[in-house]
Amino acid sequence: MRDIRMLVFHARLFRHNTYFFQLLLTTTIGMVAMQALVARAPGAELSELGWLRAGMVGTWTLCAVAVGMLGYQNFQGTLVHLVRTPFAAARTLLPVVGAASVFGLAALPLAALVAWALGLPVALPHLGPFLLALLLFWLACLAVCSLVGIFFVLTPSAITYESLVSIPVVLLSGVFGTPPFIPAIVAASSYLLPTRLAVSILVQVTTGGGLPWPAVGAVLLLSLLWLAAAWWGTGVVSRRATITGKLELV
Repeated sequence: MRDIRMLVFHARLFRHNTYFFQLLLTTTIGMVAMQALVARAPGAELSELGWLRAGMVGTWTLCAVAVGMLGYQNFQGTLVHLVRTPFAAARTLLPVVGAASVFGLAALPLAALVAWALGLPVALPHLGPFLLALLLFWLACLAVCSLVGIFFVLTPSAITYESLVSIPVVLLSGVFGTPPFIPAIVAASSYLLPTRLAVSILVQVTTGGGLPWPAVGAVLLLSLLWLAAAWWGTGVVSRRATITGKLELV
């Protein structure tokens, strides 16, 4: 319960930060507006998944903030207090990073509302399977942003890498399909991302299909592996900060 309270606490802090709120609005609304503009081009077909793609992009963009989150905490001088606690480092650091994925889920209903207001078709999936698919997508985003955030805190320029992570993950996750310019080996290795299968499950359920249970199991397994790696990474951060002195905390 303590871990959940920590996650909710940091998610509430996200809500009161104008930068994250503006990023949520501009990214999600901008993606919906761009797809609305494309849909009105001569010969273009209206897609019922436009709002879903915009929502997924908005969710991951908020998650990409996690890359520099702990680095920013170090810049503020608060990371040292998170590391030097009687609890395991993962129980204090991962909720900070994971809060981005929780707050980012607001992009999906926002995208649906904006798409409806602009006259775009909005697919209405069955609520039960959709909520389960959405939970899997959230778990996949949580796993990826946790590992990436912990890894980049070990670098001195973690905050500057934030924008370099967002677009590659969106492309490799298949939100807009697999671009033809991506090499085959890269496209194949993208299935190691939990978000890849999670996106395909969410799209399938939204279009009226059933839950592909083998893919659901694969997403759960990959997410747990990424979370386990993130847990191990917090131990590395803690040792470098408190024992070996290789990570400077201010």
